[in-house]
Amino acid sequence: MNLRSMTIICLATAGCSTESGPSLCDAGKAHHGQFALIPEGKFVATKPNNATRDASRQSIDVSAFEMQVHEVTNAQFSLFVSQTQYETDVERGIRENNPNAGSALFVMPASNDSGRTFEANPSAGWKLAPKATWRSPAGPGTDLKGRDYYPVIHVSLNDARAYAEWAGARLPSELEWEYVATLGLFDASDDRSGAYKADGTPIANTWQGVFPIMNTVEDGFEGLAPVGCFEPNRLGLFDMLGNVWEWTETPAADNFHIVKGGSFLCANNFCRRYRPAARERQESDFSTNHIGFRLVKDTAPISGAAF
Repeated sequence: MNLRSMTIICLATAGCSTESGPSLCDAGKAHHGQFALIPEGKFVATKPNNATRDASRQSIDVSAFEMQVHEVTNAQFSLFVSQTQYETDVERGIRENNPNAGSALFVMPASNDSGRTFEANPSAGWKLAPKATWRSPAGPGTDLKGRDYYPVIHVSLNDARAYAEWAGARLPSELEWEYVATLGLFDASDDRSGAYKADGTPIANTWQGVFPIMNTVEDGFEGLAPVGCFEPNRLGLFDMLGNVWEWTETPAADNFHIVKGGSFLCANNFCRRYRPAARERQESDFSTNHIGFRLVKDTAPISGAAF
């Protein structure tokens, strides 16, 4: 993995959080591991174009399938690892003393920088943290204590696929993901209504304020949130927008795949990818602390063109 060659999406800080209320976040525990049936329907979707982040539209018929109601959690991934002794791409690289092994973290600008370095070079704040893994999400000296219901992070596409195969499921295509996120919008005429109310109140885990120098934490979280801390969408799924980007099976180019949904670091002044149609491509062997995934199961095939 070459940090310089990665596609920069919303930038990642260490995943600290401020709980917005335990009763609210209990929803993730109550629905842990559950799937929702996604109804069939006709979908006006973005037509893939790897040169753009939002593309032209096309009408596609989609058959019913199931999607996990939340992002795969540390508790779920821990069970997988305990039963299979699986090593993630990062862990394997560390064991083999690969000098490029590691996962990406973002270092906030110095207090006297005011974001100038970041504005000049958005990749300047990234560092490859050799010992940042899914077990130590903020780097050396951190662990998963109290984080069972947080999304698993620092996982590559390969890692997500391995978990999905073990779980008897698979990763969604970009079409499936976008279909669910669009159907789940609270206001079909407003593609930001899955992340913000009309008055600007946040209803998903994104960055409020000026990225990367000020986070007003209006959504209750400075960093990553446990699954289920925000109201589910109209289909009963949590965190389709914000919190972490999610891997899809849709290729973008050689060794690149599409990620969807934005993350807790998407802000109005940078990224703004908390919309169903927004897309980014990411190296398939890349991992960071704001990319995770969720699963789907087949109940019927998708008809028509697939992403």
